[in-house]
Formats: sequence, structure tokens, C-alpha cells
Amino acid sequence: MRNPNPIRHPEDEVTVTADDGRSATRRPLERTPLREQIRVIVRNWLISGELEPGQELTDRELGEQLGASRTPVREALLLLAIEGLVAMQPQGGYYVPPLEPSEAEQLYDALSLLERRSLVRGGVPPEEDLDRLGELDRKRRESEDAAARVEADRAWHRILLPAERVGEVFRSELDRLKNRVFRYEFALLKDTEMAAEGVAQHEAILAALRKGDLQDAGRLLADHWSWGAAEVLGWFGDEGSTS
Repeated sequence: MRNPNPIRHPEDEVTVTADDGRSATRRPLERTPLREQIRVIVRNWLISGELEPGQELTDRELGEQLGASRTPVREALLLLAIEGLVAMQPQGGYYVPPLEPSEAEQLYDALSLLERRSLVRGGVPPEEDLDRLGELDRKRRESEDAAARVEADRAWHRILLPAERVGEVFRSELDRLKNRVFRYEFALLKDTEMAAEGVAQHEAILAALRKGDLQDAGRLLADHWSWGAAEVLGWFGDEGSTS
């Protein structure tokens, strides 16, 4: 953890609102419960790998880093445990769970199935959203920053499958799965060539949607997640488990 007081750090404020793809510069922290601010910041540390697999998480240390009392930190850690992003120790306390090939395979498979079904359920996005998807792809292709690529990818999938079209239950389950997958995606998207291939697949999905071919777009979306799974599992083979 590098920043001594990241709750007030402008970059963290941007990340809080990056999911919708529109409001990345708003400052919502004064209107957000402290435990939720902490949850978002710690989640970002988990996704980026700043909090490493196996690392112990204590409310005291995190509270000092965040400039917060232990109670909201404890509440945030509990919420992150429910999300599956942190694990509980048998004797009490929390730690960062390992990255495991078996978990990655299940997460990607679940996302492949759920996103394809969500796309068919929600229908072809309106032209305005298709244009926004294309702009996000352009930004992601031009970016050299892995964190920016992850945020652009997060926004792309949320715009493709918003709650108002696919339904709140589908959207909340997608968010939960995506947050866990992003721990693996962050490592993958550090590779510029892999990131470029991911954008090319996004563009193929977008082209199918512009033609109104929902079934082909759904197939390409499922293939996109299958490709991601293969790349992550290959990364494990190259690098070894980070547990």
C-alpha cells in the first residue's frame, strides 16, 4: 500500500465512479458511506495486485493507511469476503486468497455463459451505446496503462449489459463475477499484445451488433471469455501459481 491516505486521493475518487463509463471525474465520496469508500479502494488494491495473494489484512493496518477507524474497515472487509475477494482465516481475520487455475477456469466459464445469456436477454444496444463501446475500444487500444485498460474493459461490459436491459439480478451477478475475474485480468492486460487481441474481439462483437445479429454477437462474446480463460491458464503455466 503506497498512498498514506488514499481515501482522499483523486485517482481513487475517479475509480469509484469509473464503472458507468461516464462520470469518472465526479467526487461522490462525501455522499458515500465510509465502509463503501473503503471497500472500493481495497477492492482496487486487490484487483491491481497491490495487496498480494497470501497477504494478511488487518483492520488496524488498513485503517492507518486509509485514515479511518477500525469499524468501517472491518465492515468493508466483511463485504469483500462476501464478494469472494478476501478470505477469512479460521482463527479470525482476513487474508488475500491465492490466484488458482481451477478458480479462474470456473469464473471464466460462468461469465461466458452468463454474459451470453444476458446479451440475448437484453437485445441489441441502442446506437448511442454502440458508439460509446467503440470509443472505449479506441481508448483501450491507445492506452499503455494496465489499470486504465482494466477500467475501460469494466466500463465496456457494463455499457453492453446494463441493468435496465438485462435486469438487476443478472447485472449484480455479473458484477460479482467480474470483480473476481479482474484479479486475473489485471495480470493478463499488462501484456500489450493480449490487450490488443481483446480489443479486436470487442470490435468483432460490436460489428455483429451493428448488423443486428444478436446470436452471432452472443457467440463471439462467449468465445471472448473462452479465449481469456485460455490465456490466463497459459499464464499460470508460464509463471506458476502465485499462491
